[in-house]
Amino acid sequence: MIDDELLTLPEIAQTLGMNPSTVRLWVREGRLQAEKMGRKWMVRRVDLEQMLAKQPQVGHPRGAASASSTPEDWSEHPERAMMDLASSAQPLGRIR
Repeated sequence: MIDDELLTLPEIAQTLGMNPSTVRLWVREGRLQAEKMGRKWMVRRVDLEQMLAKQPQVGHPRGAASASSTPEDWSEHPERAMMDLASSAQPLGRIR
């Protein structure tokens, strides 16, 4: 089931075009649920999707800053964030 797909914090940061420390801050603040698995923090895709749905202004398309002077606002197209995330993420495991 795709809801059980796990993502690392660096994968999320790369997909959203953000600094990995920003994603770690979301976890520390409790804005994004994550579990420590071994030495890595892992996030269920469904939890990331829920956070992005509640806060569609989070993140920006990769390369938008270099492509134009005014990056596209994902709050107008939150489905693009999920499509980009789905195309770049690798399935890492399942939550049991």
